[in-house]
Amino acid sequence: MHRYTSLLLLLLLLLLFIGLAWGQDCIADDGTEGIELWGNCYSIEHTTELNLEGNQLTGTIPPEIENLTNLNWLELSSNQLTGEIPPGIGNLTNLTRLSLGYNQLTGEIPSELDNLSHLDWLFLNNNGLTGTIPPEIGDLTNLEVLSLSSNQLIGTIPPEIGNLTNIFELGLNDNQLMGVIPESICNLNIDWYYSSFSNNQFCSPYPSCIEDYVGEQDTTNCGQVSIIDETLPITYNLHIAYPNPFNPVTTLRYDLPEDGLVNITIYDILGKQVRTLVNTSQKAGYKSEWYQQPGSQC
Repeated sequence: MHRYTSLLLLLLLLLLFIGLAWGQDCIADDGTEGIELWGNCYSIEHTTELNLEGNQLTGTIPPEIENLTNLNWLELSSNQLTGEIPPGIGNLTNLTRLSLGYNQLTGEIPSELDNLSHLDWLFLNNNGLTGTIPPEIGDLTNLEVLSLSSNQLIGTIPPEIGNLTNIFELGLNDNQLMGVIPESICNLNIDWYYSSFSNNQFCSPYPSCIEDYVGEQDTTNCGQVSIIDETLPITYNLHIAYPNPFNPVTTLRYDLPEDGLVNITIYDILGKQVRTLVNTSQKAGYKSEWYQQPGSQC
């Protein structure tokens, strides 16, 4: 009986040893504690860049990647990664570049990405991402490039996108985005020629800053949306002139919820009347008028 008890105890100790060995983190080449990702051991302390672009990676993104807290560059584009983006990537708060484009990722964009306050470039394009653009993306005020093109995103553009005043390139084309593009998008200091909205379902009126760059849109349901979702204005509203200050022409956009008499008068900084821009009856809807400073030439 004592013999069997000793053998049983030895077996339990062996199983415990194996279990502990399996649970240990790997040791990186520099001798520091590491995390094993895709068959390689990466130092938790010293890994600041992880560039695995085009490495034929498959499967899901391991959630353990969130332990590489000193990462400032994560490049996983052009692989065959599947599944959802791990919310834990939002813990990599030192990231300045996150590139997950050209994979087969699905699911929604995690709202946890709003923790990446140092992010300059965000590439999620050419995947199968669904759901809406999270309004939290407007918290990434250091963003310079945002590419969400060629996914299956739906819904409207959140007005918070107007907070991304450092951005110079925006890609939203080839999705299923719809509705009216928010006027706040004109807050962005972008050369719109290099950004894209085409192949969505955006409805007019388009903000003046991008009306020449919206490209092809499926407007089949736009009339239906206006009736069912009441996208016609529900209150009177005069939007901030764009550009402002005048340079030398500006566009004034305003919302008219019902038919009525409209009077818009321009005054100078001293309160002197310069010009009556509108003084007439108009039908309800989204309206715009342009004004050119006297003496200037377009």
